[in-house]
Amino acid sequence: MPPPRAGAGLMDVQTAVGLFLLAFGVGVYGSIIGAGGGFLVVAGLVLVFDLSGATAVGTSVVTTLAIQVTGAYTYTKKGVVDRPVALWFAVGSMPVALLSAVFVADRIPEETFELIIGVMLLALAVFVVFVRRTDVTGAAPVAPKRAALVGSGGVMGAMSGALGVGSGLITVPLLGRLQRLPAHRAAATTTLIGSLSGLAAATGHTVAGNPRWSHLPFLLTGAVVGGRLGSSSAGRLSATTVLSLLAAGLVLAGFPLVIAAF
Repeated sequence: MPPPRAGAGLMDVQTAVGLFLLAFGVGVYGSIIGAGGGFLVVAGLVLVFDLSGATAVGTSVVTTLAIQVTGAYTYTKKGVVDRPVALWFAVGSMPVALLSAVFVADRIPEETFELIIGVMLLALAVFVVFVRRTDVTGAAPVAPKRAALVGSGGVMGAMSGALGVGSGLITVPLLGRLQRLPAHRAAATTTLIGSLSGLAAATGHTVAGNPRWSHLPFLLTGAVVGGRLGSSSAGRLSATTVLSLLAAGLVLAGFPLVIAAF
């Protein structure tokens, strides 16, 4: 039974449970890899719950924000977040994420949305697989490369705001190369970046009226519970494992979207 449209009656139990389980699984996964998992939420909402592109992105952005905030809080308490790096990245990402959410997301053609997102996710999976993996464990700290961080933040903000594709997809490996952060510190720092960028994107989508608010109580509950579980068990994974999990998630979300587009 398809989920009710806006203005429909009470949500059926099957849909509510499905939304909770989707967000719970993404919360665990997203917190472990530091990428938030917004791309999986978008794919699930489009393919399983039949939401339109902009609505799926807006709903996903609000859901992913809960995952990122939960993960960032836990990681910050552990002392593994590089705050200066995260803040310089957010300087570039936040304004672009806000503007992209307000002015770009609704203008993506519905008939090509699934194909655009699917192809992008598969391309990112290839990038993650072939990105140069450098073991930086024990390396000396590197001062924040401000210009590179702000510029990269702008690109990631556009992806996050317009497509619901979170900054973690590229930011985790990027911080490893650019700032020589070990995998667990890059993932932890990315959760704070995602929290700040996600707040801007969620604000923009709310202004544009994109989120499906009837779905959010179940998505947010699952995201918070899953995010807590994932972030509390993370930090012990190697760089190869983190990037492999990230690539697998991208393929899992991207391939069905490309197939559905045809």
